[in-house]
Amino acid sequence: KEAYDMIEPIITKCAAQVNDGACTGYVGPVGAGNYVKMVHNGIEYGDMQLIGEVYDIMKHVLKLSNEEMANIFSEWNSTELQSYLIEITSTILGKKDEFVDGGYVVDYVLDKTGMKGTGRWTIQEAAERSVAAPLMAASLDARYISARKDERIKASEILKGP
Repeated sequence: KEAYDMIEPIITKCAAQVNDGACTGYVGPVGAGNYVKMVHNGIEYGDMQLIGEVYDIMKHVLKLSNEEMANIFSEWNSTELQSYLIEITSTILGKKDEFVDGGYVVDYVLDKTGMKGTGRWTIQEAAERSVAAPLMAASLDARYISARKDERIKASEILKGP
């Protein structure tokens, strides 16, 4: 705590700011901050999975354009769904590609993700504590599948369907 108190003014100035102050604070002894960040990342995996699934339905089922989806996410960002991830999703969906006439950047993003391990660690910790974390576990599974792009391409040549 002594070390935190010494650098707190610097951290507070550097941290993201919201209506009730800086997004920073002392959370406990050595390692506690890393634990909180690990859980945060696991939750964020779930949020991103939900956003990805909503995007997929909007694009492939509802047949919405990138601009229409960007507008919807922008509207959602002014409701109780307001968050950094909803905000940047709106921005990304509306971003035109300056190198492709009339194209959108999102249409050229490789559908393959990587990971550093914090999502897996969160699920492992949940299991160790007998805490159900189905959305986070499903999002981690989706990342595993996403990372296997070459295998997905081969499978798509054999398997037919949506």
